[in-house]
Amino acid sequence: MKATCEVEVRVPSGITVGARVFAPAGVTDEPGTPFAVTCSPAPLIFVDSRPVSGMLEDRVSRGSSVVVIEDNVEPADVLEVASRLGITQFWLAGPDVDETRALAPARILGAEPVRRHRPLVTFGELGPQVRETGDSLVVRRAIMDDEPAVQAMYDHLLDSCDVPGAETCGWKRGYWPLPNDVRNRIETGTTWVAQDAAASGSGDAVLGAMSLDGDLGLPGVELPLAPLEPGEWLTCHLLAADPAARGRGVATALLAAYAREGIARGCKALRINTSPQSLSNNLYHELGFVLHKPVWFPYEGLSLTGWTNVYELRLDGEGIVPQGDPAAPRADVVAPRAVCRASHTEDAAPRASAVSPDGEPVR
Repeated sequence: MKATCEVEVRVPSGITVGARVFAPAGVTDEPGTPFAVTCSPAPLIFVDSRPVSGMLEDRVSRGSSVVVIEDNVEPADVLEVASRLGITQFWLAGPDVDETRALAPARILGAEPVRRHRPLVTFGELGPQVRETGDSLVVRRAIMDDEPAVQAMYDHLLDSCDVPGAETCGWKRGYWPLPNDVRNRIETGTTWVAQDAAASGSGDAVLGAMSLDGDLGLPGVELPLAPLEPGEWLTCHLLAADPAARGRGVATALLAAYAREGIARGCKALRINTSPQSLSNNLYHELGFVLHKPVWFPYEGLSLTGWTNVYELRLDGEGIVPQGDPAAPRADVVAPRAVCRASHTEDAAPRASAVSPDGEPVR
């Protein structure tokens, strides 16, 4: 069976690891399936360089991507290769499964996750329309009187990041958010807050927050995105939800407000980036954001992979491909398969934006 994609990744141990991707029929190396790795069903990572044709054909025929990594690699190397491919959750076969799970317990699956398809933006005769998120939450622009409550919400999130063995966003007090960043963003009028509709005044508890501007926060990085003029896109930074409010749809309400603001400004696209190590990637997939190839952009002071997942949601209908239920069986349509070859380059880079939707902490 011929590989759809081949990738070489220099991993933390200093060696270069080769990985081959085998994709289901019809899946090509395009935006939405970067490196031809599908999100649903979750891919299988197989650590073994020996021929595994029987297993490959069985998994791929059932619609799952398979990634074969060279054997004799460390558990951390497996996670780095997965991050390079933009993979958030996966099945793992081969040696050191328990050791790899101990490093990132939420990333290695024991059961297929439930994935919903609930597009944040739909298109009709009236143009882009943002889905309703209910009336239990209020999202509004923050004022300086909100600063203590916003800081308290971020402190709650940072507290949760300190829980040993928990899958967190990797945020670290004093390193991310950057010192004075929260205050400065409120002062410049770019911060938005989510509150309980029954207590939505200044000074009341904040359940979540985000900052919106036109800077993706990846200086010097060549983005795998179609070029747009300044003002034609809107970026979300520091998206976070209080862990105590998990399950209330705080991040979804914030992202809906983000989409409405982008439409009101006449933007053509919403853009966001996050660590492949975060389960919040699942939320972006559910809401219809398109995943592009990860880019190399390390965060100084944070123990995260240097790769960053880049997402885009078009508001002008460009490149929109109608999608059905991602859990439905894939059509057996044979299409040309692109063979991509990529290498990891460790160019130093400054910090970028961070997000943490629905209490699922992310970078």
